[in-house]
Amino acid sequence: MFHHAATPLALKDRSGSRHTRLHSVAWDKAAHVVLYLGNEAGPTGLWCCDPKTGQRTALTGPELNVARFWLVEDPIVRAVLACDPVLTEREQLFLLEHDGTLRPLAEADDTYHYFGGGLFDGMGFYVANTASQTRHRIMQADTSTGGSRELFATDAVLTPVLHLSPGRLLLLEEQTNIDRRLAIFDEASLALTTLAEGAGRIGQVGRAADDTVIFTGDLGGERIGLHTLNLDTGLVRTVLERPGQDVQAFCLHPETGRIAVTLTRDCAADLVTITMDAADDVKIVTQFPVHVHSMCFVGEGDLLTVTSGPFTPPEAHVVALDKPPETPPACNAASGVRTERVDRFPSFDGREIEFVVMGGEESGQAMIYLHGGPESLFERSHSAILEALVESGVMVIAPNIRGSEGYGRDFIGLDDGVKRLDALADVIALREHVRANYAPAAKGIGIMGHSYGGFMTLMAIAHHPDLWSCAVDIAGMSHLGNFLDTAPAWRRRLRAMEYGDPATHAEFFDRIAPLNRAGDIRTPLLVLHGDRDTRVPVSESAAMARAVNAAGKCCKLQWIAGEGHFLTRRTSTEVAARAIVDFVGGHFPASGATREHHAHTHSGTEAP
Repeated sequence: MFHHAATPLALKDRSGSRHTRLHSVAWDKAAHVVLYLGNEAGPTGLWCCDPKTGQRTALTGPELNVARFWLVEDPIVRAVLACDPVLTEREQLFLLEHDGTLRPLAEADDTYHYFGGGLFDGMGFYVANTASQTRHRIMQADTSTGGSRELFATDAVLTPVLHLSPGRLLLLEEQTNIDRRLAIFDEASLALTTLAEGAGRIGQVGRAADDTVIFTGDLGGERIGLHTLNLDTGLVRTVLERPGQDVQAFCLHPETGRIAVTLTRDCAADLVTITMDAADDVKIVTQFPVHVHSMCFVGEGDLLTVTSGPFTPPEAHVVALDKPPETPPACNAASGVRTERVDRFPSFDGREIEFVVMGGEESGQAMIYLHGGPESLFERSHSAILEALVESGVMVIAPNIRGSEGYGRDFIGLDDGVKRLDALADVIALREHVRANYAPAAKGIGIMGHSYGGFMTLMAIAHHPDLWSCAVDIAGMSHLGNFLDTAPAWRRRLRAMEYGDPATHAEFFDRIAPLNRAGDIRTPLLVLHGDRDTRVPVSESAAMARAVNAAGKCCKLQWIAGEGHFLTRRTSTEVAARAIVDFVGGHFPASGATREHHAHTHSGTEAP
């Protein structure tokens, strides 16, 4: 996988569970240990590992469910944690002290909290907003007393990214569903100043020097590159841009200036290193595209990575970048059901659509899987649910239809508003491509998706009911208008460019809604939904299941107890994988059989 010597680092139990996740690695240079997030105990917890001894220690218990953390330089506080104990995405802030003590910093069940990334003399910033209000409040917290005070409030949607100095906070101001701009809040003047430079699809932001930040963004152009911005002069300098590739993530070594960068390729990424002053001297770290969940520099120059593949759960390696590259080992191509590859097909308008194929064609059965977002990207990373499907004998086809990230700004906008049906046309064109070019057409093709992918799954079986053997919707919307009506006003405003406005697109939403076409559905349908989901309300799934069953068709609704939108706990993905494999296996027709639809109603269709 790597050109350099790489040593595995065991950051999880070796029980071999495919449902264990690892991410958000960080190097604690004071303690010489790695901190990271993992869910091997069920909910996600904060762990530390000594790379020399391999000893691992859980720093939090199962009651917190840690979503993210920030290491801080402070004599008392070691890290600030954002926790989501009830899986509603309304993160609460806690302080982890050097002696292991945990204490709350900002708690309110109906409020989202976003930490500013640092502390100066025990003082820090965070942004708070409630689920029902548009106001985003910049708060100052005193970690010594646990008290907070409001400094500034605005209807602009703000996310803090860097605590620059005792009185200055760098934030991202959301403009649309994809575009952001950088802004600085100054405590002395209580003013929020937006920066004209550094606008567009901005993602990760880090500190490059006292007066300079480094960030990923497209600056309004087609592709995402790596740039620096001098906060005093406003000067933007492009560090790295590659034709046909987006910069996904980076990490910067604070002493050496070396930068590790991931660049999109073939539904995965190339991992490379550069330096700030010699960005053209690109050193390739990986031998082939991989999915990199997280990375950080450790010690003098080693790079710690967490990577995964379709059939390889996340695993950590310490890569010795300063040692000469090794001779790559011979690559033995995988065979049988655990194969995976990238393919492309021309859609209805000739536009090329990329997709991943997982598994062999022996069974004659396939499921098309649609990712969420829609401004997301299906990557060749590990999914316990999709791996379980492949092991059951079903080939999985996962496309990046129009609207996906990774293919340029123009591609993202091809499904906006009333162009939603063009994205559906991609799905139908892919189905025909699979039928014509892959063996699964012999027995059947199903469809499934999560979140927006669940909505597109419902669209496919409602608008084209005769094409599918079965369907699985995981936390998908059933009516865009109803969904937007229940979303917070600030989120509804940001999503308007993508989905449309409920006031002006009401007729369009009604016309295309799967909920309003439930009587047309003839495909056996399984609906899964976490009963604590606040991103896509449970009412979307409850209404869909109720309408399908009322029409005398086949729909099974199963709630994932105690889970939110993203199924983060091990037990949740275990339950979902088992339910999906059993459902799909029971609804693909046997060889030569004719599919018949037997209407039956399942209990439990009411929202919990």
